[in-house]
Amino acid sequence: MQINVRELSRLTQEYDQLSRKMNHNPQEKRRFAFLPTAISSVKAGASVDQLEEDYVNDQLIERGMPRIQSVDPFASRDKKVEARGWQNLLKYTKDQNEQRDMQEGSAVARLGTYTGLGSFIPNDFFPTLYAALGAHDPLFDENSVTLIRTSHGRVLPIPVVGDIEIVADIVGEGNAQSSVDFAATGHAPLGVFTYNSKRVVISLEAMQDVSGALSIIDITKRIFASRLARGIGADLVNGSGTSEPLGLLTALSNLGVQPVIANGSANNTGTTETGANSLGTADFANAAAAMDSAYLESDKIMWMMNRKTLGYMNSLVSKAGRPLDFVKYVDGKPFILGIPVRVSPSMPNIAASNTPVLLLDGTYWATRLVVDDEVGLQVYRESPNLIEQGNVGLGCFCRAGGVLLYNDVSSPSPAIAIQNHS
Repeated sequence: MQINVRELSRLTQEYDQLSRKMNHNPQEKRRFAFLPTAISSVKAGASVDQLEEDYVNDQLIERGMPRIQSVDPFASRDKKVEARGWQNLLKYTKDQNEQRDMQEGSAVARLGTYTGLGSFIPNDFFPTLYAALGAHDPLFDENSVTLIRTSHGRVLPIPVVGDIEIVADIVGEGNAQSSVDFAATGHAPLGVFTYNSKRVVISLEAMQDVSGALSIIDITKRIFASRLARGIGADLVNGSGTSEPLGLLTALSNLGVQPVIANGSANNTGTTETGANSLGTADFANAAAAMDSAYLESDKIMWMMNRKTLGYMNSLVSKAGRPLDFVKYVDGKPFILGIPVRVSPSMPNIAASNTPVLLLDGTYWATRLVVDDEVGLQVYRESPNLIEQGNVGLGCFCRAGGVLLYNDVSSPSPAIAIQNHS
């Protein structure tokens, strides 16, 4: 990424001159406010002509006049600077297309900041990426689980305390106080694993103007968030714990937490469904009854199931063929027995011996997401059939993990599964 030293010097001198003036007229005030952003942007490799165009457009807007339309008229200044950073990165990629003596693994330029050569991460990439992950699966949503963000990937020992069995009692006036230790203490090791979104190929022509760059940035965010959510989410739910996270359902099974075995929907419909191929209203009632009331009062209590299972529960009818209306919707969000339903795409379908539904106090599940120098966007420029065809590849690396914050099997479980019988 090349910096226009001459223009940087000119802008810096102009800023110094204005800073020494005691009073500014309106035009000088606007210019003085603009120059720090322009100087920072030029240091990041932005074109002075483009920045001046932004400045002119701001003046035109203030006067109610039409603006120059060579850039997206709805984009903020930060978004345009971000897009131009992409353009400069890809321009360098194109200029360096002769360097073909490297293997793909070493031909990856880490995109970390606006400053280093080939280094770039849009300022809002990870916040929006993680928000998109939460929209895909509740195990990434800080309102549904214990979400931990760290700047490193070292194993964290998360304290685990079980104390549901201990309740307060009445103490008579003047009576001696007694002490009771926590019912159970321990820790759960929370590590992370690196996930690769896989590569998306983009033509250099598509990044030639700011509008195109803005569009591609938004598209790649959605694509990478979806790919990562589906890959990481599958492991957080079903992972074996060997070279991958120990998934939620696997952890419960390893602890010996007894599931509710489904009876099926035959009692609702009057037909021939069984607990191996269906779920009924009684199965959900039994799961709720098996959950300790202290967990049910949590603000992170939820039913977890995939969309196909939710659709099945929506479709249940009575023996008279009328909709049971078992799933209630409040402001467009589903509830069963007053407990919110969160769609988790990685939960199994209804089928023999599967676990299609989980009643969970999400406080007891920790998901960990890492932002550090080992993660981010990466650009591939020297892989076969890329740069010589005017293309580059973009990928995203994310480090994530999860752990169940419960290991005292003598205490009530914070998660109750509904399992189809075999």
